[in-house]
Amino acid sequence: MAARLCFSCSQPAVPSLDGAVIAIIDRFQLLVRSSGTGHVQQVYDLPPGFATSCRFVRWYQQLGIQRVLLADDARIVVYDISKPQVYAEITGANGLTKLANVDFGRTHDEVMVFSDFGFKLQIWALISKRAIEIKDPKSVLPCYSYRSTTGHLALLTRPASHDVLIIVAPQTHEVLETVELSTADARGVMYSPNGNWLAVWDTASAGCRVLVHTADGHLFKTYSLPQDELNLGVRSVQWNPGSDFLAVGDNEGTVTVLGANTFTPRMTFTQPATIESPHGSIWQEEIGPSRTRGYAEAKQPATSPSNESLRSAKEGDAGTSILEFNIDGTLLATKCENTPSTLRIISPQSGELVAALIHHAPIRAIRWHDRHADLLLIQCAIRDPTIYVWRARWSSPRIFSVSLKPPFGRLTASWLSSDEGNIRYMLTNSEQLAFGQFTPDGAESQANRDFIDGLGPEDMFDEGHSLDLSTARLLENDTMADNTTAPGLSTQLGFTSAVEDTFHYRRRSQAVP
Repeated sequence: MAARLCFSCSQPAVPSLDGAVIAIIDRFQLLVRSSGTGHVQQVYDLPPGFATSCRFVRWYQQLGIQRVLLADDARIVVYDISKPQVYAEITGANGLTKLANVDFGRTHDEVMVFSDFGFKLQIWALISKRAIEIKDPKSVLPCYSYRSTTGHLALLTRPASHDVLIIVAPQTHEVLETVELSTADARGVMYSPNGNWLAVWDTASAGCRVLVHTADGHLFKTYSLPQDELNLGVRSVQWNPGSDFLAVGDNEGTVTVLGANTFTPRMTFTQPATIESPHGSIWQEEIGPSRTRGYAEAKQPATSPSNESLRSAKEGDAGTSILEFNIDGTLLATKCENTPSTLRIISPQSGELVAALIHHAPIRAIRWHDRHADLLLIQCAIRDPTIYVWRARWSSPRIFSVSLKPPFGRLTASWLSSDEGNIRYMLTNSEQLAFGQFTPDGAESQANRDFIDGLGPEDMFDEGHSLDLSTARLLENDTMADNTTAPGLSTQLGFTSAVEDTFHYRRRSQAVP
């Protein structure tokens, strides 16, 4: 078990889009820390009570501009991390109603504010401090998509008893096209990465229906199954990065890959409980006597645990809930809720299974690395601060843990920016943040010493910014016998010096080799 360093926080920390810096809300401040060095780059004082009421943290990054947005139901605050003061603030944007979603728009000077219950969408211009309103946006995600090449906004609305797709011009926000859809209740809209196509998928009760429109909103083709063929509708849709394929996952666990231009099926992949593949590898999680976790190659055919056996079944929860292409579009990771602890990695070109990973707990989230195309992070619904990592070139998948002080609560894992020698990640909950890293060949990195030695005492123990190492805090969640040292003080946090007096932060701590 290894951790590079732990920091305290009042809400889960959020990395920037490139993973180079991290936004950390800690008590009464917003801290922007470097993920590579751990140093604080900016400190912003938050309005009273804002740290606890904040519900949204969003990043924008493009053309060298990095901004972070914080919002609760009454206030939206935008910070440019290159400047020490608040960049913009919006108050009373939503009246008396709650916010359903807040995010940056197409540019760094636009903020989108969605009202609860689909009442309205406001697009704020931070320079002029004015907003335009669009009535009746759908309260589904994703209900909007930006065209990458021109910045046009495609938005799903429902002004009456039918769905309407509108195309909004960039900058002027003029409505260019209004298209009445034939959907019963559209569940999402998504531009292709090259901006040539626009996919809209219908609710599951309408059957398997995906409408493909041209960039300006005109209907090009509808993909659907025959009406006499029983199906449970669409659960997930995803374009590949090159816009060559459109993957459609249904509520029966079948994944269909449509070829661009014709949008006819090129490959169909099913996800049964019994897995057998002549070419792919199947890995199963094992837990040792000391609760050490690892992977072992499973004998074929292998059987995946069902949602009933894992006690994770939810009413109406079925089908392909995760559908993610890697950065170059050569691999597709899928999860079916019928076997929620199993992740399948397939080739969208051939439809063959590349690998399957079977775990003891349901999979919560996955994240492909944005630089290493064959590197995948998997997070399962377990209490331990642990991540699962698969890489095509490795002989077997790896499991890494970081040191956090219990209780762990709900953890979120993310990739951070990496260099040639180390691949970095983070785990965070509502109280702590920990960095971890490993080498490209899958070995745990011995970087504790050089990382911590690069930090001065003011970085590691600045009151209010670092993890509270007081004896009271260490004993708070652990029942200890007399003459027992505080658990994990050296092994969990990476320090050999014990907490001795009030001025422990004035001495330089030594890292455990």
